[in-house]
Formats: sequence, C-alpha cells, structure tokens
Amino acid sequence: MNILVREFQSEGRITDGEAIQQFQRQWATYQKLIESNALAHREAGEILHGVLAQKFMEPARFLDIACGDAAQMARVLIDSPVRHYHGIDLSKPALELAVENLRRMPFEVELDHRDFVAAIMKRNEPTDAAWCSLSIHHLQRDEKLRLFQAIRASTDSFLMIYEPTSLDGESRDEYMERFCRMFQTKWSMLDHDEWTQIEQHVTTCDFPETASGWLDLGNEAGFTSAIQVFSDHTNFFRLYQYDC
Repeated sequence: MNILVREFQSEGRITDGEAIQQFQRQWATYQKLIESNALAHREAGEILHGVLAQKFMEPARFLDIACGDAAQMARVLIDSPVRHYHGIDLSKPALELAVENLRRMPFEVELDHRDFVAAIMKRNEPTDAAWCSLSIHHLQRDEKLRLFQAIRASTDSFLMIYEPTSLDGESRDEYMERFCRMFQTKWSMLDHDEWTQIEQHVTTCDFPETASGWLDLGNEAGFTSAIQVFSDHTNFFRLYQYDC
C-alpha cells in the first residue's frame, strides 16, 4: 500500500505548539500510558470501531485529526469499512512512526505534516467520519468552536472526540487538584520526573470543557445531534459523538 506524506510550511502561530513539544519530549512517557491503557484508549477505540461498522455499509473516508503515530487507529481500522485514511499532525517523528504503523493497512493513506487547526480551517476535501483524541482541549473556547464549525462543514456522517472533561462549577484550580488526586495514585508506571512533566503540561495546556460544554460546541457548530457515549473509570476522559 502506497502512503503519501505531505509537508506543509508553518502557517503562522502554532496553536498546539506547546502540546506538540511535550509530545516530542515525552514520547516514552506517552507510550507507557498508552500501552498500560491508563487513558482508556482501548475502550474508546472499540466504540469507534463499532460506530464505523454500524454507520457504513460501503467503505468510508476517515479523517484522523492530530493523529500522532496512528498506532491506535491501525488497530481500530484494520477491519473497519474504510477506503481512505487522512492523518494530520505537527510532529514529524510521530508521522514517521505512523508510516510504519499504517504500512499494512488495506486502504489508501495520506499523512500531512501540518498544524491540525490550520489544516482543518483550510480544508476543502470532504470526509465521511472524523476523529480527534486528547487534542482539542488545548484550544480556547472560541478556537474550539471555529474548529468544530470547520469540521462540520467538511464531514458527511459523524465526528467523535475523546477529551478530558471538567465538572460543572469546577474552577481551573479544582480541575488540577482533581487531576493530581486521581492520577498520582493510578499512574504507578511513571517515575517522579515523568509525572512532574505531565503535571506541568496539564497546568499550562489544558482548557477542558464540561460535558454540557463539549455537547454545546457540537450543537452550535451545526451538528444534528451531540451525545456522550463513554466515560473512563475515573470520569476524567469522555468520548463524544456528533452526527451530521
């Protein structure tokens, strides 16, 4: 299977730049979390797999926003009704790994080395299904809405996002306290330095919405329905589906 990798020059401010730097610096830490399923990626992926099978009788076009190394999608999509995969990510090392992870997929693959916000805002090619995991919460609320509107304009069936979620009435300090209280005891595979770096990242880069806030974004962007379909065992990460 041929894989097309496209390079794009920087298009002004990198909205997600700090998060990307964190990803590049802490690849081994990220891998620990994924391999241990500390972020419940497996459960979220299984739900996505089921929705794809339910929605599409014919192979579909799939957009993976902030795709990273695409390791999870390689497992989810290998036997899903997909004919074309389009991944977007600003991390070149991650995309190099994505090439290897997607090499044996039975569908066309395009990978764009590009800021995902800039890419979606300028996107004019349609997709059937769109996915984004643990990335949109790095944006401010008005930026999130513009991104949702752009995704809606180019998506024919549904969008699914997997994101941290704050509680109703919870302040930013309370959100951080909850994060630290829950995960310092649960992420036992991390050493002190790894935990400190993650805590710093969450402090500076996380701008989560409440559950109703995430759903409101979909409604305001013009999706016909918006629902929460999954919450991990900590109630911190939640999966949302927006139908077109």
